[in-house]
Amino acid sequence: MTETRLAWLLVCAYGLIALLPLLLATLQGLPPRPFLDDLASGLALVGFSMLLLEFLLSGRFKGLSALVGMDRVMQFHQLMAWILVALLVIHPFLYYLPTGATAGPMQGPATEGGDIDFLPSLTGWIAWFLLLLLVFTAAVRDDLGIRYETWRASHGIGAVLIALLGLHHTLEAGHYSGDPLLATVWSLAVLIAIASLIHVHLLIPLGQRRHPYRVGAVEKEADRTWTLMLEPDREAGHPGTPFPYLAGQFVWLRFQRALFRITEHPFSLSSAPSEGLQLRVTIKEAGDFTNGIRDILIGSRVYLDGPYGNFTLQPGDIRPLVLIGGGVGMAPLMALLRDVVARGVSRHMRVIQGNNTEQEILYREELADSEAQGRAQVHQVLAEPPAGWQGESGFPDGALLTRCISESERDNGVFYVCGPPAMIDAVEDTLLNRFGIAPERVICERFRYTLGNRRGSTGRLLKACLLTAGALLLAMVLFALR
Repeated sequence: MTETRLAWLLVCAYGLIALLPLLLATLQGLPPRPFLDDLASGLALVGFSMLLLEFLLSGRFKGLSALVGMDRVMQFHQLMAWILVALLVIHPFLYYLPTGATAGPMQGPATEGGDIDFLPSLTGWIAWFLLLLLVFTAAVRDDLGIRYETWRASHGIGAVLIALLGLHHTLEAGHYSGDPLLATVWSLAVLIAIASLIHVHLLIPLGQRRHPYRVGAVEKEADRTWTLMLEPDREAGHPGTPFPYLAGQFVWLRFQRALFRITEHPFSLSSAPSEGLQLRVTIKEAGDFTNGIRDILIGSRVYLDGPYGNFTLQPGDIRPLVLIGGGVGMAPLMALLRDVVARGVSRHMRVIQGNNTEQEILYREELADSEAQGRAQVHQVLAEPPAGWQGESGFPDGALLTRCISESERDNGVFYVCGPPAMIDAVEDTLLNRFGIAPERVICERFRYTLGNRRGSTGRLLKACLLTAGALLLAMVLFALR
């Protein structure tokens, strides 16, 4: 099964799970209410279901990451978050409209005695405001200057509060959720959602303790870029078995702190599995935690969670391999090159590396050695070349890629792209739309989970999200019209 078909199957599964509460509500056989009342209920049923699915999308499950890539999972997570927020934001205000319920959204459901129960409505509004705050801080986190660890902790705590408050509101105020079967489904769904956070913040750290690593060396790779050499810490109980990863994958690094303190950060491995027990991680100073990489002490204990990602080579593939990277995005690409060389695979390889200045070039000597030995053709591209620069200059745009990539590679090659979002967008646009290369032959790894190129891989993801949202909205309208 191709990756595209698998991705669509997963999207369909997501849609069916999101619609499950709506189906259970329909099967209750309750008499239909005014259109806007049932539409409001439909928005709440589907929106809350999608909210709980967000926990699973961010739950760091290796199987899901290996199937479609962590960057796509997180992009889907972000896009569907905006859709569910729209559903839940609209939900209470439908009661204000003329054909809605007589009680406004700030009022709770009427009891048998005619009194108004205010508490379920209050918990719903608190969850409503927290949801808006959670999504807003996630969208503008970089602009707010919040430390990653602080934001991640507050994001997790806020999500749990929203789920619990939303559950109380749904069970106590929901017209359909008082049904025993649906109430049980909601309760189990919330437990599963919270369990996914326990999996990330409790079970994974406990598992990491069984395979500790230590920093063996800190080597300067380029300007403000360092490579950590990690080796098993036998004295701390590492069994001495190799880390089971594929070239191009990434890990979460947790440096020795209090067991459950959130200090993890994702980094690509720049080493290849053939290098044995030792691992390499190349990190660029980009603010916050990474600015202290150069000062990490030799011997510092490190815990790894992974591997994650599908930015990997297909077994047995010998098609021409074109690696296009920018900045520290060269790290996973270098792992791919090292893997091909170490396995002695006879495969044509071309490397195009873009940077601003000459001082930022990564793996310069190793790449030059690979080119001298006929293992790869290497093109160094600088946006700000020095006087006498003999390589390419400018940006990896259509003109440059046309000069560097041969017709044979365009017809038969496979392309791996990693770097800053703007570079990935431009390269992907050229490969797909100018060269006409099939999307299956262009594999991108994004360090930032942005929407990216609307005509590239994230464009297809956006289409999938919009189609899913459209199908869910149609189902809610039909529910209200039944």
